[in-house]
Amino acid sequence: MRFVLDARYAGPRPSGIGNYVRAIAARLPALAPNADFEFWLPKGTEPLSASPRVQHRTVSAPPSGLLTLAGPSFLGELEPGDLFHTPANVLGFHVPCPALVTVHDTMWLEHLAWCQPRPWLRPISGAYFGIGIRRALRHAARILTVSQASADDIVRVEPSAAQRVVVVPNAHEACFRTPESRDAARALAADTLGFDEPYFLVVGQNQPSKGHPLALEAFAAAALSGYRLVFVQRLEVGRGLHRLAQRLGVAERVHFSEAVSLERLVSLYQSASALLQPSLAEGFGLPALEGMACGTPVIAHDIPALREVLGTAGHLVPVGDVNALSQALKRVVLEPPWASELAARGVERARAFSWDRAAELTWQVYSEVAARIPEQRRAAPR
Repeated sequence: MRFVLDARYAGPRPSGIGNYVRAIAARLPALAPNADFEFWLPKGTEPLSASPRVQHRTVSAPPSGLLTLAGPSFLGELEPGDLFHTPANVLGFHVPCPALVTVHDTMWLEHLAWCQPRPWLRPISGAYFGIGIRRALRHAARILTVSQASADDIVRVEPSAAQRVVVVPNAHEACFRTPESRDAARALAADTLGFDEPYFLVVGQNQPSKGHPLALEAFAAAALSGYRLVFVQRLEVGRGLHRLAQRLGVAERVHFSEAVSLERLVSLYQSASALLQPSLAEGFGLPALEGMACGTPVIAHDIPALREVLGTAGHLVPVGDVNALSQALKRVVLEPPWASELAARGVERARAFSWDRAAELTWQVYSEVAARIPEQRRAAPR
């Protein structure tokens, strides 16, 4: 049989979902050397595997487009004996074979405004993701998700999914680690940013769910002389935050950067005084894990997913409590032993997460569903 993975999020500038797809796709063929795979890629993307059992198909349609919802069968050839895995929350119509879906979180169903900041687009994107995610929760043979917190949300939203949800935690690549030379990491970070002052770091897509304005307000309230705040953002870098920084009187100490190379991103993590992740909601919270792996103290909102990822290795504050965030920043600076202890616990905690293990769990789900293909074929989503 053939295993088909829609890997269109693994483009030249991958998001968190793109990183997840790349990590899984790179490892699956080695776990099943006799299995046939097909990976769907966007134009201009290098192959994800060198295995001779992997076929790469270029698909021109965007991953979050109408054809994805109208039917994956319009994007590539799917046969009744195939197993189809879509890793980006949505399951389309007209799927002739059993389907697996990775649903990372339920935010599009429960907090539309946190996902789509433009009111005029909410009816469109809300309908697209609402239909696609609910189809996934109701019709997928298995639902993979990245944390127990996300699994709990899925079951709360769609109780019928309870017996089909499997938790496969995200992880970090080996390059996210403590630096061999801290001086070299700091030099590369300074070259990337254009300054060498100490800084706090925020990494993530610039959308309301990430709570970036709260990080900015906390930084301004901390009033730490000589420190800067660095945002590494995807999509409309600095949108809405430039004006807030000016109003708060800290614009000259705030730096906005678009996505940087992996090597430079790692150096930014390694050299930061602390990573801030004031998310309002998350399915997982990959920057928090990457920060821990790099030996950076992590300060985050106390939400279920981040509590699960960080354990006791991060400093959690109540959601929306700018004063608590601000006090945590000051504590990092004024209490170096406390910051060092957070960093050490984070490095140890990060070892619990592995992409190899995530791929193994994913293959176990593939194998389980594949063993039931004759039965599943009769109930394939349409």
